[in-house]
Amino acid sequence: MTERILVLHDDPGEVLPLLSARCPGARIEAATRGDDVAPALARLQPTAVFSIKHSGFPGEQHAPAVRCSSVRWFHVGGSGYEHLGRWDDGRVTVTNSAGVLAPFLAETAMAALLSLAVGLPRYAAQQQERTWRPHRFRAVAGRTLLIVGVGRVGGELASRAKAMGMRVLGVRASGEPHPAVDAMHGPEALRSLLPQADVVSLHVRATQATQGLLGTDELALMKPGALLLNSARGAVLDQRALVTALELGHVGGAWLDVFAQEPLPTDDPLWARDDVLITPHCADQVDDFPARFAERFCDLRDGLLRGEPLPGLSPG
Repeated sequence: MTERILVLHDDPGEVLPLLSARCPGARIEAATRGDDVAPALARLQPTAVFSIKHSGFPGEQHAPAVRCSSVRWFHVGGSGYEHLGRWDDGRVTVTNSAGVLAPFLAETAMAALLSLAVGLPRYAAQQQERTWRPHRFRAVAGRTLLIVGVGRVGGELASRAKAMGMRVLGVRASGEPHPAVDAMHGPEALRSLLPQADVVSLHVRATQATQGLLGTDELALMKPGALLLNSARGAVLDQRALVTALELGHVGGAWLDVFAQEPLPTDDPLWARDDVLITPHCADQVDDFPARFAERFCDLRDGLLRGEPLPGLSPG
């Protein structure tokens, strides 16, 4: 039976040449927007789906493909898969690209940390005003970074922070040590660790357990003037509580790459704050990231052809 692969991506030219070269004999088609998904599923009856979502082609428009009766394998270009909801894991195996872009997201998180610590946004504003005014800053070396979720990205960030001379504390569900983390803890220790941190960086999946993980009470536990970084999911952080904490001066600054609503509404108060760095959910988007996701898909396919099982994810 002919292998049939449906690509869900708004710019399929970024991945189709690679997929065609590495999947000889397969019939490959693409849907580039939500309205194209249902007709493509009906026409192609794909056996596999390769999916890259973003705000222009959001995840909920990809989700019907995982429930298509012909689909046996659905690959997520990216790590998060909460947009798929639940699926029948007796019929379809879902895999993802977790870790593929971890080094690059960690680079961006480190850049944001240094930018906030040194005060670069303030100098950017002064440059627009042609104002010459130097400011002092506190070095990151010797300061404490708390990484909430020491998975692939959190681990990469820990290594970079350690190289900068930071003390690194970690929270991960397993409590398993990491070579770049000075002290690892389970999730139950989060509230006791927040007052110790000069910087808190969030790297957890969006689940029921992490919904609103940092709210009013948790932000109040942070060390006054501490920095907050969120490149996990918007649902993990209470944005209104963060605005209040920033207004009170309790939180010293924040970098946010993810939000409860994306794109971030133009009237959201976060836009106007000079103590907040905003990036549009792009922290890991190194220039060739779609091709890197396609390489992961093809590597998994090669393994499947050799008789190796796909590293399937649990539904929901």
